[in-house]
Amino acid sequence: MTKQTLQQPIVLKYKIRLKTGLHIWGSKWGLKIWWIDSEVVKHPITNEPYIPWSSIKGKMRALIEMTRWEYSEKINKKWETEYHAVEDPNNEIARAFGCAWKDEKIASRILVEDFVLTKEWKAKFDELKSDFYEDKAENSVPRFLSWSANPRHIERVPAWVEFDWKIVLTPVEGWKYPVTEDELKAILAEWIKLIENFWVGGWVSRWNWRVEFIKIAEN
Repeated sequence: MTKQTLQQPIVLKYKIRLKTGLHIWGSKWGLKIWWIDSEVVKHPITNEPYIPWSSIKGKMRALIEMTRWEYSEKINKKWETEYHAVEDPNNEIARAFGCAWKDEKIASRILVEDFVLTKEWKAKFDELKSDFYEDKAENSVPRFLSWSANPRHIERVPAWVEFDWKIVLTPVEGWKYPVTEDELKAILAEWIKLIENFWVGGWVSRWNWRVEFIKIAEN
């Protein structure tokens, strides 16, 4: 029987700097008398902005699959083409991010944390509180008409704000679906390059998306 050997986890720490304002949708539950139409996600106790790990990890996998075209095509009952990610356990992405393939289940070897404000930006948030956020007002402008419609206010975390981020890579050897340290680091490097040239969050066409990654530690 082949035994699985979990190697020493690799912990990588990054600083993420916003190059533009950023909007990650928050919950709309509850009644608020406010002028903001779309709020950013905030910590429920401190009210600080953060970027949930689920937003990051899902984007990580999807971008790599899309650029490598790791998809299969299928026609649904409406005769429309659907695209499904390849779930072959021998696929490098499946071995890194995990998958459920018939009787085989592979755990994710990439663990990510939420992006949280750096110590310096926490201090600025404590000083400014609600004034920390940016209110970006927008209108729909009908073509060839002299009036605008559908005014709305989009809340953003302003440019130059910095977040701390930690990611843990857990290579596995001695198993029929191994994944090495080099493979995991290559996937991470590929994704960081992609995300800096693509986007995070919503309202992308309004230029609410650019980020920069700065590696600060590895152990």
